[in-house]
This record gives sequence, structure tokens and C-alpha cells, in this order.
Amino acid sequence: MQSWKSPRAIVVAVLGGALLTVAGSALAAGGKGPTKATILATGSERMKANAYYRNTFHFQAGTVTIRSGGTVTLANTTKDAHTLSLVKQSQVPRTLKQLENCNACGEIAKSHGINTEGPPTGPPPIRLVNVGAPGFDAPGDSVILPPKGRGGPVTFKVSAHAGTILNFICIIHPWMSGRFLVR
Repeated sequence: MQSWKSPRAIVVAVLGGALLTVAGSALAAGGKGPTKATILATGSERMKANAYYRNTFHFQAGTVTIRSGGTVTLANTTKDAHTLSLVKQSQVPRTLKQLENCNACGEIAKSHGINTEGPPTGPPPIRLVNVGAPGFDAPGDSVILPPKGRGGPVTFKVSAHAGTILNFICIIHPWMSGRFLVR
């Protein structure tokens, strides 16, 4: 399948749970989070002609506790590209209708230089979008993760203030979602 898929092209989504994978120290006294975390884009696609399409792509971990100023490493175990894009909580798809009409996906795709009006024309020209202060701290901040074997993991800092909850999705596969609990 193509590396870049329109959210509207998704026929069936399997919403799955995610395991928590946090690299770094355990929560220290005083509620401080770890300074490093790792998130994997993982899962698989299957299809049987005239029967079904199944996609289990998800973020592992779905909920990540990280200290303000901490570093996140995002790695890909799939052959598809993904994004980790901050969105408002209300923009995280919860139903199939919301998934098919992802209201944050188009604008974030455009900010990466992706043409949303036609077929993919190659890799996006802008890999990192930062709309707020430096680091991930505001809806619209987004990073592209290339397919496995086409570029290594990406690393970014979470600069939101302690006590902030940041929601994220993949704009290519918007059922992939999670959140950062910033300590």
C-alpha cells in the first residue's frame, strides 16, 4: 500500500489499546516525570479481497508521562509513514464519522507542505512544524516519522509547562492517538 494515505481512504479502523513504554527513570518524588521517553508507531495491515481491510497501527505507549523539557524519541516499526501531531482534545477522533472527517488533519498536513487535494507526490518537504514556542507545547506542533528503513527515529523536546496534558494523533492514521502528561 502507499506510504501516504488520506484519512478519508480508511475504510475500517481498529481502535486498539496501547502499552505504556517509557524510557528513563521512574517517577521521582515530588511528581516529576522522566526526562526521556520512547514511543513506537507499530501495528500491521491486512486485507482479504471482497472480505475485509484491517489496520492495527497504534502508538505504543498511548499515554506518556514526561518532564517539561524532556526528550521524546519516536520510532517506526511499520512500512508506512506516520506523524505525531498535537491537537486539541476535542479534535481526537472518537467515532468512525469523526475519523473520516478529521478536522485537524488537513490543516496540519498543509503545514507540512502536503497536497491534500490529490495523490501523494513524494515525501513532505517540511518534517517538523512548530507553531508555539520551541519544542512541543501547542496544538499544531507536528513531526513526520518516515517509514521503517527510510530514516531513523526522530527526537523532539516537550516544552509545555508542568501540569499540561497534550493530546496527539497521527494525521495519516487518525485513530492512532495518545497524550503526554507533562510533569
